Amino acid sequence: VLYFATSGPSLSGESLAPYKRACEVLVEAGGLKHIFPMLMGRSAAIPTPASCSDAGRGLAAAHAARKQSDADNGNGGMKKNRKKKKAAKRADAARKEWLREVEGNAIRIVYELTRHLDDSSPNESRNRVLAKFLEGDCEKCDRLVELCIKYDERARMAEYQYYRSDEAEELEQSGAVDMDLAALNAKLKGGGDILHRVCAIAAFASVGSRRCHEHILEQLETLNSSMGII
Repeated sequence: VLYFATSGPSLSGESLAPYKRACEVLVEAGGLKHIFPMLMGRSAAIPTPASCSDAGRGLAAAHAARKQSDADNGNGGMKKNRKKKKAAKRADAARKEWLREVEGNAIRIVYELTRHLDDSSPNESRNRVLAKFLEGDCEKCDRLVELCIKYDERARMAEYQYYRSDEAEELEQSGAVDMDLAALNAKLKGGGDILHRVCAIAAFASVGSRRCHEHILEQLETLNSSMGII
């Protein structure tokens, strides 16, 4: 919901005013202290999924499965234990998917803040967002570099797997759809869309602060990468 409130179409002028105001309200309400820990992947900041959601049911099932597994081990219930292990694996998969969604939404929200806030925003909202990247010896810049490399690898792998898929082979034979466009779509879904936003955030920090710029370049060089990834 928060991402929906702060995101807008690629337009300009009055059409973006509601989204800009939503970003300003988020900063005024102290939302940065909640969003940035999620961006950093702090476990204490990750919200608990609703019990009615797949991730919520998965988390509850995982807890119950582990608890029952301990009890079954004590009572010799090996058959039951195997079933509980399968349920626990499904639950853990749902939990991991939830964590990916939280990370992705945190990235999207920060991206919208860097996109909509400007010098006319009240209470120095834009500068407050920029200042976050300078805290803790630029640890958030380190995180941006980490995310850039992570999602770049995911996007490349998604594109590679698509070209090797049966679907790509069928498209090439039929010629009904441009295969390169289809591969680009797979790349964006596989991580390229999030990569674009992470890189835009890194660009915001680099343009706004020379210290951030130098720190990001240094970290990229340390990891045998370059600004080209951004």
